[in-house]
Amino acid sequence: MEHEQIAMENRNVYREEVVVNLENGLHLVPCSQISQLARNYKCEIRIYNGDHRVDAKTVFDLMTLRAEQGTHLILEAEGIGSEEAIQKLTHLFATDFEINGTVR
Repeated sequence: MEHEQIAMENRNVYREEVVVNLENGLHLVPCSQISQLARNYKCEIRIYNGDHRVDAKTVFDLMTLRAEQGTHLILEAEGIGSEEAIQKLTHLFATDFEINGTVR
């Protein structure tokens, strides 16, 4: 997966494609993890499933992605801290949302 940086009106936009590898897809627990992580950043963070775009800071919005196992998503962040936010979110997906050795 390639990291993409786009300069828009002096604001950095970072994008990364990820794949949902969780057997049960993005259910409440991983959506909560995404939202909790995203709220640590001032930048805007969006996740796309095709044309469907949601705010990554809102659990309810994330649940509407209906991202099952194998779904390709685009993570996008714009503003202060956007590069780090995308790196951290990408890591969540890459490790299948593992916390302290436990897969959720």
